[in-house]
Amino acid sequence: MAQLINVEDVQSWFTEDRLLLEADDELTEETNVSNEVLSAVDSRYDTSLWISRATTPTLIKSVISARVAAIRYRKHYADQLDNEPNYADWLDKWFMMTLDGIISGQIQLLDATDLTEALASAGPVFHPTDTSSIDDPPFGPGEGPAAFAMGITF
Repeated sequence: MAQLINVEDVQSWFTEDRLLLEADDELTEETNVSNEVLSAVDSRYDTSLWISRATTPTLIKSVISARVAAIRYRKHYADQLDNEPNYADWLDKWFMMTLDGIISGQIQLLDATDLTEALASAGPVFHPTDTSSIDDPPFGPGEGPAAFAMGITF
């Protein structure tokens, strides 16, 4: 899978005097975090087209980069962190809150199609508006011979 975020996305969560990432950093955590996020939102959004940074919604990129930033922060300051709340904890809370909001529908992705809304608005198609079974062009929706009738045994 191509990377959905880049170093600048992760660096945006840090001030340069606190943690500076190399420009050629491979962001090894990104694949696992992306899989976690895409799997979580897959029930609400069609994630099959989110295959690059250009095709991934902005908020999803922010969520992924926040989680990667939290992991990096913990790695970098592992020997200095104690039991006090820290920036990595805040990033993780923001990550979970935002991800939960996206999954529940409280937070909408502006640059993606919500599958639950799309399916609900499409609704099921039944007779007489269902045109999928029209075999002969002269028949329009709801016209033609009846497929079933009362009293016929099979």
